[in-house]
Amino acid sequence: MDIQKIDLSLKEQEMFALIAEHETDGMTVRKFCELKCMREATYYYWHKKYHVSRRRSLRQSGGGFSMLQVKEERDLEITSGQLLAEYKGVRFYREPSVQFLKALMS
Repeated sequence: MDIQKIDLSLKEQEMFALIAEHETDGMTVRKFCELKCMREATYYYWHKKYHVSRRRSLRQSGGGFSMLQVKEERDLEITSGQLLAEYKGVRFYREPSVQFLKALMS
């Protein structure tokens, strides 16, 4: 493999790791860039490349769907016994957390 390709690959991995780190820490882009000594324009350049790369890998792997294991209703342990919401067969017996809803959407 060419030296330039190796260097670019390493830089891409480092930048993608930084983008992923920022997306989980909840910090503003400006503050994150200040802490990492990075220009905001550089951040946004790599942010776009990161998401394009993720979409491409999802398409190649068959999409962004996850396999769910569905349990029979009789197997569920329902603490309150009262249905809070149901949509297209998905039942909620208590209010879900924001993190749970984000995980469902990703």
